[in-house]
Amino acid sequence: MKKIVTGILLLVATLHSFAADFNEQFRLMPQPQKIEVINPKGIRYSDLRAVVLVNTKEKPVMPAMLSSLPIASAAAANSLSLITDENLKLPSDEGYMLEINGKQISIKAKQQAGLFYGLQTLQQLLEDSRDQQIEIPSLRITDYPEIPYRAIHLDVKHHLDAGRYYYDMIDRLASVKINAIIVEFEDKLRYRKAPLVGAANAISIEEFEQLSKYAKDRFVEISPLVQGLGHASFILKHEEYKSLRDNPNSDWAFDPLNPKTYDLQFALYEDAIKATPYGRYLHVGGDEVGKLGQSEL
Repeated sequence: MKKIVTGILLLVATLHSFAADFNEQFRLMPQPQKIEVINPKGIRYSDLRAVVLVNTKEKPVMPAMLSSLPIASAAAANSLSLITDENLKLPSDEGYMLEINGKQISIKAKQQAGLFYGLQTLQQLLEDSRDQQIEIPSLRITDYPEIPYRAIHLDVKHHLDAGRYYYDMIDRLASVKINAIIVEFEDKLRYRKAPLVGAANAISIEEFEQLSKYAKDRFVEISPLVQGLGHASFILKHEEYKSLRDNPNSDWAFDPLNPKTYDLQFALYEDAIKATPYGRYLHVGGDEVGKLGQSEL
């Protein structure tokens, strides 16, 4: 009995040592819900040779270190199996279970989003394996988000980067499992219904539709923000729209009592929605209106 207890204690101590080493060598962001290190022996970043699709014909967008892997018909050594199973006991469709068992890797998820996020975690493991020239240990990772809508606010009103920057930004955000972007356009969209509002360097609706589709394929939802009733200088500075000012001497806020205010605002909203066709939300601003009721209406 004493030998059995001693053996169990040694096993527990060894597993704790494995876990400590893993946390020093592999830095995952965000931290998964649960990581179980099983054995220090596993797989190196350069060992994978193929991807196997199980219960799905749709291959998710693959991160850089996995993008060149061919599709195979059956799991084998040095293969990655992507498995969808709607009966998995995970609290979110974005959850996944990643298992490394020697030279085989599997990612299981209820939906494609979960497979995609499991691949992002695997990419991080492969990067750390490559950078340190070490094996990824055999392990099990169970992960799911606690917050379903994980958004950032992208404000482009003061500055626009080259188009490729935004595609790369989406890749980076998706890699850390951000799934939404709220884009504050102001005058950086080439509005069709109010062309005077768009700046000379504004992005066309068609260009932003393409960016929105790219984001959607990576499970990032882009929703528009168009400012009003306040923060309206990008509109009310134009001579054509001066009659819509709440204070004739300030281009900051719309006159909320003028029906033409809402005709223009809704025209901008409609164009912004066209540019972001996969977004579920519209942010209408409305803050910092200061003193309203200064118009003569």
